[in-house]
Amino acid sequence: MMSLELTTWSPLWLELSGLPQMLGAKPGGAAMWAVFKKIVELDCAANSEPGTVEVALEELAWRSALAPAAARRALLSLRRLKLVACFVPDNDEEAALARVRTPLAAPLRRDELVARWPRVFTAAPAHLRYLDEAPSGGAAADDGRDTVLQEIVDLYFNAVGLKMNVFVLDELRLVRQRFPIEAVRRVFHRARQNEIRSLQWIVRELVRGRRSHEQKNS
Repeated sequence: MMSLELTTWSPLWLELSGLPQMLGAKPGGAAMWAVFKKIVELDCAANSEPGTVEVALEELAWRSALAPAAARRALLSLRRLKLVACFVPDNDEEAALARVRTPLAAPLRRDELVARWPRVFTAAPAHLRYLDEAPSGGAAADDGRDTVLQEIVDLYFNAVGLKMNVFVLDELRLVRQRFPIEAVRRVFHRARQNEIRSLQWIVRELVRGRRSHEQKNS
């Protein structure tokens, strides 16, 4: 019996939204679009609703036809443009975490998309991935009411330090979305016991522990 060839997909509206042209006009824009498109494909392949992608930075690079340094720069630029939230490891062989921001700030609004591409959008779409919140509400809960995220922020303050900005908060949101809180508590506790003030180390240990658990249960 012939096995089916694995495929990936991504929402067509992203290519028609003006986003490729907006990125292409910026320095390193072609690399940014390649990395963004690959993150979208990986997310669509793994998650029925928008979720967090976990992939080694070097793998993200070669799957985007880029050198690791170029992929790193592109990912950080996408973060500055508020198109993705991400955690970028120091080592290219370690896992990066990335999530497309929802709702995504695309150059064209929904009504402009429909008007510009009538042959594609024969009717107003009911739901567009990344443009609309996921039917289940996704992970975009109000941070002030997310007690798990608040606990992780407190663990970070106690174990790593008091430095906090929007990028660090994004990284902690990714940790909250990707790993069970019991594992997060254990790794932060180990970091504090051993005076390891590094979020890089904490995420690396969380990834290692999750993969080890999956291997034991496979």
